[in-house]
Amino acid sequence: MSNQAQLLFATAPKGLELLLVDELRALGAKDVKEKRAGVAFTGDLSLAYKACLWSRLANRILLPLATFPAATPEALYAGVQTINWEEHIDPEGTLAVHFVSAQSAITHSLFGAQKVKDAIVDQFREKFGVRPSVAREAPQVSVYVYLHRDQAAISLDLSGESLHKRDYRVSGGEAPLKENLAAAILLRSGWETIVKEKGTLLDPMCGSGTLLIEAALIAGNIAPGLLRHYFGFLGWKKHVPARWETLVAEAEKARQEGMANLPVIVGYDHDPQAIKSAFENIERAGLRGKVHVEKRELAAFVPKPNAKPGLVVVNPPYGERLGEVEELKTLYALLGERLKQHFEGWHAALFTGNPELGKQMGLRSRRSYAFFNGALPCRLFLFDIEPEWFVDNSPEAENVRRIRQAKRAITEKDQQAVSMFANRLRKNLKHLKRQAKRQGLTSYRVYDADIPEYAFVIDLNVDSAEVREYEAPRFIDAEKTIQKRQAVLALLPELLELPPARIFFHEQLLRKKK
Repeated sequence: MSNQAQLLFATAPKGLELLLVDELRALGAKDVKEKRAGVAFTGDLSLAYKACLWSRLANRILLPLATFPAATPEALYAGVQTINWEEHIDPEGTLAVHFVSAQSAITHSLFGAQKVKDAIVDQFREKFGVRPSVAREAPQVSVYVYLHRDQAAISLDLSGESLHKRDYRVSGGEAPLKENLAAAILLRSGWETIVKEKGTLLDPMCGSGTLLIEAALIAGNIAPGLLRHYFGFLGWKKHVPARWETLVAEAEKARQEGMANLPVIVGYDHDPQAIKSAFENIERAGLRGKVHVEKRELAAFVPKPNAKPGLVVVNPPYGERLGEVEELKTLYALLGERLKQHFEGWHAALFTGNPELGKQMGLRSRRSYAFFNGALPCRLFLFDIEPEWFVDNSPEAENVRRIRQAKRAITEKDQQAVSMFANRLRKNLKHLKRQAKRQGLTSYRVYDADIPEYAFVIDLNVDSAEVREYEAPRFIDAEKTIQKRQAVLALLPELLELPPARIFFHEQLLRKKK
């Protein structure tokens, strides 16, 4: 392809496509368009090399060779043979085939890859009497096949293997973020702008350090591909080493300049093994002495004295089982508490696979973005740590929110249905309030499932009420139980003559005595 502009394609994880569009344009790509599972663009060989070296977001950089219908193995084989493979690989070279199928008759990726490989090597055997061999690691040419609705797209994978592999990771720790996802989180969090302001970056749950390292690469204008020893184009017959070496030399110079001006980047974790892994990865990335990590509990998370406000970025555990989620509520609440108490004036970014847990932080996000961590839908929440964004998580505030939600949820029909309960409670209050006054009582029960369909217990205090609910029999429809609860909660402030903040609802269900 040399100096001639040609169609190229960058694959990307779901959710990163728009960011990748901007990145490729900044690298000099033309005709950039978001497509399914990636971004199409045009450029010459130098641009293809530059994308492999500099893209923080792409998985692969592909050079399309042919597209054709391939509803059968025979059609796939024949289509692959129409390509002149002698232009790309030596007869005794090495190759690998990566095959992806979606909504197609050929569903088995290994079978599809085998068929493509057979078509390539048979072409060489017939012409030269020898054939390329398959290499699982560092093949001279990597062929990428995407079969969608029986339409095959055959490309050369110029990256060779996914570009998220930067070659600095010795240990990933437990459930590490992929490097390009970490870079996307930082870019969406406004890290580039904060770098220009010399702001600090802190990660209180840094794990193996991926966010820290990617933050340093962005801040130092360091090409993420500099550490890689292998790309798919290095053994390609049309590779121009001089061009590649020029780009690498330019990137090395930029790295040296950037390393001298890195901002403060610090990570903490309660797990000593995670800190050990992070330190090893930081060292492999050539960032020793530039990125600091240490063991520290979240409860002790504070900025260092005189630290310039910047970004707190964190990827806490998500929790898969119910017990884990309950425990994590406390963790997220503690994170929010530390941010509100010690980081006013900072920005924060929370990446989580469980958005409901984010509500425990007591902060309203100014913006959020959808991402995927593998197949798991995730959310990135961005916060400005300022008092106007703080959410009151006190029991009184929760009471107000609960009753407000109940009033929004009920219908006129629900209000009519609950009138029987309302009349009974009014009657009880009229009688029991007089009786309590005569006896000098400050706490007394005004309702105890008097009407079985409304199985609540209501205790009245001097300036508050405690509301509990009996567990409904299994044969009662859960949706109807919720509707009755909402209808009762919506009426209680008026019936009890109390502000919503003073009506405490206990979520743990009571069991009726037999």
